[in-house]
Amino acid sequence: MIPNIVRGSNPAGLIRYLFGKGRHNEHTDQHLVCSSRDMAESFDDTGKPTVSFEEIGRRFDRRYRVMERKGEPCPPDMRGKRNPGHEHGRHRVWHCSLAIKAGQGILTDQEWENLIRDYLTRLGVIQGEDDRNITWLAVRHGLSRNGNDHVHIAVQLARNDDWINPYHDRIHAQKACRSMEKERGELVELGRSDTGARIRWQYSQWRRWAEWKAENDYGDGWDALDAGERSRLIASVAASTMPRQRVALIVEACARASHSEDEFIRRIRREGFSIDPRLRKGAAKDSFTDPGQVVGYRITWHSSDGWTERFNAFDLGDDMRLKRLRSEWKDDARSRALAVQEWRAAMENRPPFLDDGRERQPGSLSTHDMERLVAESFRVAMSLENSKDDMEYQFALRDGLRTFDKLRERYGLDQDNGAWMMNLPETDTSNGQKHATA
Repeated sequence: MIPNIVRGSNPAGLIRYLFGKGRHNEHTDQHLVCSSRDMAESFDDTGKPTVSFEEIGRRFDRRYRVMERKGEPCPPDMRGKRNPGHEHGRHRVWHCSLAIKAGQGILTDQEWENLIRDYLTRLGVIQGEDDRNITWLAVRHGLSRNGNDHVHIAVQLARNDDWINPYHDRIHAQKACRSMEKERGELVELGRSDTGARIRWQYSQWRRWAEWKAENDYGDGWDALDAGERSRLIASVAASTMPRQRVALIVEACARASHSEDEFIRRIRREGFSIDPRLRKGAAKDSFTDPGQVVGYRITWHSSDGWTERFNAFDLGDDMRLKRLRSEWKDDARSRALAVQEWRAAMENRPPFLDDGRERQPGSLSTHDMERLVAESFRVAMSLENSKDDMEYQFALRDGLRTFDKLRERYGLDQDNGAWMMNLPETDTSNGQKHATA
């Protein structure tokens, strides 16, 4: 996690910003995630404010006003540099944005609440669930401009009878984040699937994709929308689509499941990607004879609605470089000869040279392969279940059978091993009514 801490003196202004559109219209679905008990009454069940921002600011400042009346109006200033003039309440609001790295994933509100309470406990701001002596709140909205899932935490440094001392808060925040990443299950899982740490990508590329897809999905009338509405639609697409991350995870799954270079090429092509070799200088596409002449590769991805992106191996991360992958694969005469043939078939857009490779054996199905089979099975089952009439049911049934036939061919499965079969309903052709087979 990435903490970023600042101090301020205007709680109402901060809340207004957090629930506003943002500096670049990037804020979407702004809502409270969690708060201290004394602030909960200012928001409804969906996390939206029920009172004005000025009123929220006054409620946020209640403990500060008590300290001011006691004659202690200033937060601790260890070195005397933050408030040399001893202005009342200067830098009394502690504001921390807590973010997940772009590309790692997106958490639920409940996961964020658990993390926030743990984070504040580790910093000594609250004592577990006991926050009766402190005022704080956390607000969440859409991804940042850099693609980070994040929350904003605001803490009133004034407590019932003293001030929180924020000295060395940045050091303590970093230590808290590092320890949480090792100890909390949800962050451990994000770390395991972190493609953002390995994948070279630019937010501008992702943004162009999101803009194109948002406009393509919306259709006619896009230009008539105001800038704010377009930005919200783009942000919604960006939050749910990460082409480079998705491609990288699939390529990694193919690489880990493969035992040889030729198998890797076939697995990549089976996923619907194009893969082209990057040949050593001096090697010609129609005459290279050794896989050692291939020094890299490029993946081409086509979305179902017409978008195309290309990634070199180094774009997908150091672990996906061909030199690194080859150190884990078989390297014998047969594998090298097959690799040459498969590279040539990929370049010429021909079917794979070997049609009965290891990847087409049921015992070699990877976790990704099984996820694909389960997802397609579920889609077919739901399509049949939701059929409104016999004609729609017949169409769904034919589509389902075609789907399973493609899966059988793709993964080398047959009805005898039962790995892909499900209890598909049948149609009684005598009266046109559907019934289920046992």
